[in-house]
Amino acid sequence: MKIDYSSWSTRLLSIDNLKLDVKNPRFSYQSTKEMNQTEIIKYLIENHAVYELAKAIAINGYLLNEEPIVCKEGDSYVVLEGNRRIAACKILLNPYKFLSPQRAKELSKYDPIDDKIRCNIAPTRRDADTLIYNKHTGIPLQKWDKVSQDAFLANLLQSENLSAEEVAYKLSVPVSEIRKALRRHAIHQYSIKLFQSEPYELEQIQEQGFPITNFERFYDDERGLNFLGLAFGSNGEIQKRLPDEEFNRRFKFIVNQILSQDLTSRTFNNEEDKKEYFTTIQNFNKDRFDLDIQPSQMPLTTHSGDVSYNTSSEVQESEDGETSVKAKRTRKKSGLFADYNWGDTGVSKLDALFDSLKELAYKRHVDMAGIALRCYVDMLVYEFLRAKKCIGEINKEDAADAATHNDKKYNDLKQYIKTSYALSDEEINDEELRRFTKFTVTNKNNQIPELGNMIAYIIRHPELLDNNTRLVQVLEKFKKSNTHFIDLTACNMFVHNQYFSPSITTLETSVNILAPVLDMMYTAIKNEK
Repeated sequence: MKIDYSSWSTRLLSIDNLKLDVKNPRFSYQSTKEMNQTEIIKYLIENHAVYELAKAIAINGYLLNEEPIVCKEGDSYVVLEGNRRIAACKILLNPYKFLSPQRAKELSKYDPIDDKIRCNIAPTRRDADTLIYNKHTGIPLQKWDKVSQDAFLANLLQSENLSAEEVAYKLSVPVSEIRKALRRHAIHQYSIKLFQSEPYELEQIQEQGFPITNFERFYDDERGLNFLGLAFGSNGEIQKRLPDEEFNRRFKFIVNQILSQDLTSRTFNNEEDKKEYFTTIQNFNKDRFDLDIQPSQMPLTTHSGDVSYNTSSEVQESEDGETSVKAKRTRKKSGLFADYNWGDTGVSKLDALFDSLKELAYKRHVDMAGIALRCYVDMLVYEFLRAKKCIGEINKEDAADAATHNDKKYNDLKQYIKTSYALSDEEINDEELRRFTKFTVTNKNNQIPELGNMIAYIIRHPELLDNNTRLVQVLEKFKKSNTHFIDLTACNMFVHNQYFSPSITTLETSVNILAPVLDMMYTAIKNEK
């Protein structure tokens, strides 16, 4: 039935005032009683990836071609089509109402969205039924085949001069998926190049639906990679580990195997199938390929096909055949320490870690930035105390504390044994029991103290910071639990707690607060060198 849109309208409506449709087929059958609005949102979070959708909207904005369909029922506008999207927007407007603190914190780091959204208003629910049904059961949009999807991603990488990580961030998908797509695209483009003189095969390769995933299944097996002499660069570019001629012979053979359906998901499925397949190709004559030619460990050449990649350098060939190297476009440093210059202490690992923090795009890699910041602070504090010749003293204090702790634990255990088994002191060999229970103090002279102990030592000895009260207070704050500042506990949780991540704001605030202390430590280390 043709839909009459003459009585429809379009308006900007407040997201808060939009009601999710309790009759929506996604969730109306989930409960014997009608769900309330909060229950619907939580159901969508748990079952229909609405948190992930909210994050995608926060990063990329709301897609203009996805305007919801609503109708007025009573005093409210009810969402007939677009319940997931509206639920995602409601979450972004009030994340702590619907999400765990950790997830809410993650979404809160993004810029706020508009609190109004443009909606298509149907006169009645019935007027919208046909459109909604056709959208979910018909074919108004055809899903791209895998080759087309891969080409889209490769083109995005090229046209916007992005890395695989940046494309993944832009599209809110795992970077591993992007890398797989770039590899498939490179393989497909190289196949087209190899079969230019064979029009029948070329037509099949270029057809929509060419089973590129069968090729992927082959090179995902290490034996397949070695047969092809194939490796991949960071952005999917083909790296050859065989001479060109032999590489091309083996590559064409696999493509022909796919076209003839000798290599399919059925013939190359489980381990038994794979063993049989590799045994078969071992018996082919040398007019197909020469297995006596072994692939090298390192790539001999790199081929990026028809796609330009953001590699460290690009080799360009001039008309006279000479080559030149075009340097990679340099990027502005945008890391946590972009405004500081502490990378010349002379301690190679410390300086390398600082340079990484200076260049790391922390707004996209908050977890990595948090872990790296914790490592840097730990290493800087240690080198500072080593320059001040305090490490030995700290280790002595740690050993004394450990001895006191172990003595208490040991005496409690000894008393328990005496009481339980009616033994006297003379009947217990203290040396043997301590050794057996490991309540002994190991030599700590050459150990690196824990960060907490090093910070505590500096606080007890403010002269190390030139008796600067403000700097001592910063370290005292670091030792305690804080809400808007990265403390010692938080640093440890970045590394060891899978559910705990820093926010962008917290990272930035913490660096600004810590900077004066870190600067003094950097200066002391550099002067000592």
